[in-house]
Amino acid sequence: MLERPDIEELRRLAADARFTIDPAEEGEYAALAGAILGVLDELDERAPAPIPVLEAIRDPGRPPQPGEDPYNAIVRWCSVSVPSAKGVLSGKRVALKDSVAVAAVPLTCGSGALAGFVPEADSVVAERILLAGGEIVAVTNMDDLAFSGGGESSFYGPTLNPFDRGRAAGGSSSGSAAALHYDGVDVGVGCDQGGSIRVPAAWCGVVGLKPTHGLVPYTGIAGIDQSFDHCGPLARAAADAAALLQAIAGAHESDPRQRDVPELDYVRAVAEAPDDLRGVRIGVVAESLSPEVGAEPAAVEAVGGAVERLAGLGAEIRRVSLPAHLQAGGIAFAGFVEGMYELVTSGGNGYAWKGRYWGELPEALGRGLRDHAQELSAQVKLMLVLGAYLRREHFSRLYAKAQNLRPWLAEAHDAALAEADVLLYPTTPGQPPALDPALPLAERVLRGWRCLANTTPTDMTGHPAITLPLAEVGGLPVGVMLVGRHWADERLLALAATCERAIGWAPPGSP
Repeated sequence: MLERPDIEELRRLAADARFTIDPAEEGEYAALAGAILGVLDELDERAPAPIPVLEAIRDPGRPPQPGEDPYNAIVRWCSVSVPSAKGVLSGKRVALKDSVAVAAVPLTCGSGALAGFVPEADSVVAERILLAGGEIVAVTNMDDLAFSGGGESSFYGPTLNPFDRGRAAGGSSSGSAAALHYDGVDVGVGCDQGGSIRVPAAWCGVVGLKPTHGLVPYTGIAGIDQSFDHCGPLARAAADAAALLQAIAGAHESDPRQRDVPELDYVRAVAEAPDDLRGVRIGVVAESLSPEVGAEPAAVEAVGGAVERLAGLGAEIRRVSLPAHLQAGGIAFAGFVEGMYELVTSGGNGYAWKGRYWGELPEALGRGLRDHAQELSAQVKLMLVLGAYLRREHFSRLYAKAQNLRPWLAEAHDAALAEADVLLYPTTPGQPPALDPALPLAERVLRGWRCLANTTPTDMTGHPAITLPLAEVGGLPVGVMLVGRHWADERLLALAATCERAIGWAPPGSP
């Protein structure tokens, strides 16, 4: 039976809603509340229909032992597989971001707020990996509730850059990128709302693809905002990224965010990729190299060298201006702050959409936020404060305005893509920063968002984007990002395969 609010609690709730209850009517309100909650008692007593769980060998594993995780990339080693399953991932060992549910394996989203939470069902992505013959071998480190791109805010501590352990690995899918430098991991799964696949992939020198929005079902994955949550592959090679995408992509009845999802052969696209780039028009986005996004001269020069190598493969290089690229920040932050605030405070599911809700998450998240709020990162605390402020004082109008501007932003990208087959950007404006515990809190928080300047716009537009390790500065990788038309993910992977074979990854020794 649900607990009934007493008169004093009704007064507090009314004050939160900025009105008072007439003392003469308090008993009436209490009676009405009891009547409604009585109806909900009946709902609460009904057992929900269980979600079928794939029969698999499930060893929830253990945290890493000292010395076996030098980059702090792993939250938990585990082993989940279906030995009889054969498919495109047969023999592949897969690492999943700590926000992707695997039944019987603890999930924390890199946050103290979810300590002790164990999902009862697999995410669609995890189930598809298992059915494709993959073995899930690790849960990877990530920023606290995915609310940073820096890779420094996890409850478990920062993920360390494999090229320089004194630098950040990028986030929020930091562990899924860094773990690819371990022999025991073949491919990784990350999630991307502002660049969280591509930033760590760029700084860790691996391939990272943010698919077209809706290509990969998000059911059973903790997100930030349903309208721009993305899930995608990280890998050492284009072929591995294609195989993982082949396994996880496609429509699923549980996720109504997916519309008219095409069925494409990503593995074949990579296998049949040409040896050169003749006939490919590459539009270098001027704004992505500008001081307005914080572009560092060394990174600009390194990307320029990569562009010359692409031209040497026969690509037609064009200079493209996309002024809207510089105006995406406000659109994105309205979604980041207000969107995540609403999602988190509504139990991680949100409201008003048809699909499979994550039944056990709301109570775990709600209790965690109530009992462990002090342990949250500064980024998440700021989101909770600003999200409440924007809803209370500005009535969520900025979120509505941002959502209404997203079609304009997408159209601007489509216009640029009418002049070129793909657009090219530095994935991040600069190199991974040094980890400095003495750095003032505000600077550490802000730099975890500044690195998203070139990646965030395509989360808002839904265009596919892939980062490739095609350049370097001082022994550190510099990612080069290609953005394609909606549903052209196979084209991006094919271009990646051509670059990999003809040019190779940088710096030498990349995984």
